[in-house]
Amino acid sequence: MNSTLTGAVAIYLAQVRAELSDLPPGELEDVLEDVGSHLTEVAGELGEDPSLTALQERLGTPRQYADELRSAAGYPPRPTPVNADNLDAGRKALRWGLIAATVGPFFILIGLLAWNREQTSFFGLLGIAVVFVAALIGVQSLRGQDPRIVLDTPRGARGAAGIRGWIEQIPPNIRQDLVAIGQPVWWVVRGVIGAGGFFALFGSAPVAVVASIAGAAVSIWIGRKTQRDRRWLWYVVPLNVVAAIAVPAVLAAAYVGAAPDLFANYNGYRGSSNYQPSQDGLFLNGNRIDNIYPFDAQGKQVDVRLYDQSGNPIELNLQDCAANYGQPSGQTVSNLFPQAVVVPDENGATDETNCKDSTKAPFVPPPAPATRITPTPTPEPSGKPSATPPSATASIVPPASVPPTARPSGPPTPRSGATLTVEPTR
Repeated sequence: MNSTLTGAVAIYLAQVRAELSDLPPGELEDVLEDVGSHLTEVAGELGEDPSLTALQERLGTPRQYADELRSAAGYPPRPTPVNADNLDAGRKALRWGLIAATVGPFFILIGLLAWNREQTSFFGLLGIAVVFVAALIGVQSLRGQDPRIVLDTPRGARGAAGIRGWIEQIPPNIRQDLVAIGQPVWWVVRGVIGAGGFFALFGSAPVAVVASIAGAAVSIWIGRKTQRDRRWLWYVVPLNVVAAIAVPAVLAAAYVGAAPDLFANYNGYRGSSNYQPSQDGLFLNGNRIDNIYPFDAQGKQVDVRLYDQSGNPIELNLQDCAANYGQPSGQTVSNLFPQAVVVPDENGATDETNCKDSTKAPFVPPPAPATRITPTPTPEPSGKPSATPPSATASIVPPASVPPTARPSGPPTPRSGATLTVEPTR
């Protein structure tokens, strides 16, 4: 407001300010800056020091002038006078507004910090439901009255005074820039994060990109709508809180995605709904292994020692009687399998005094799969004469008829004086 105004002009401007005191502080200062310039021009036309009556005859009463400003700028009407009904409605509306702005974002924050996608979806949807249900009840609690009646309640007045005090700590020029530039930017960011984040959690990435653009347009429309109808504040304020929580979360997730080497474990956790914190012991497909019972190819149980690929023993805690009942022993782990475990007696009970343990497997192993034997193929006939003819006749040739070179040089045949020859049948 122009501090150089004096006399009737300053009084008139102060009265206009009182009529517009329900406007947000940042917007009120902008309006009064324009009003001060207009009053200065009118005072120049009326004379050096116009009276308050002359100003009212030219511009109307301060209330009329303020009402014209509200109508021209699209601001809501002046709040109704305070009474008992207004105070009761204001308290209820404020209570439900606080629930929408705190409880709903709290559940959404839990969803962002959840361990898996199912919990994120559950708490996220629960938080959104709380926000809209509480906001709807808060608007209904107004009973059709002006939303600014919440500022007439003690709690609302203290909150408004505190917020106004924080705003007044900001230099006027920066305050004006925040209203003129920061507010539209926040509307866009709020819509992008809200719609894009929702569809990223519960939809797909391509849909999230389109939803971000649409969300920015809807957020700008809601922002302009809120300036004219303050009942939208019951929905917008909780969503602003949610966006204020989600923006740092989205930026942190983007940073984590840009540094996979530093945050590889975090990325693995967020990308998988089956993430489990690291645990001690031996696990297979998420199931804990307490003992191992080796069998050979014939199905006979054998004792073995197990090592990993680096030669380190694969050890498990001993489970025999000494380990279970604290009896002194020099060993607590072993890589010899199967390990002895306590077995109950015939009554199904275990007794420390008469404890018995066994390494026998508590199950019958399934039969080993049969080894497939590939039969040797029978050779096909090649058409050449075989070494052994299919049939032959034997004849005894006298020694005189056999040439000397044809006689065998080896041991004598069983029948002396004769040679056994085989000829194929022609």
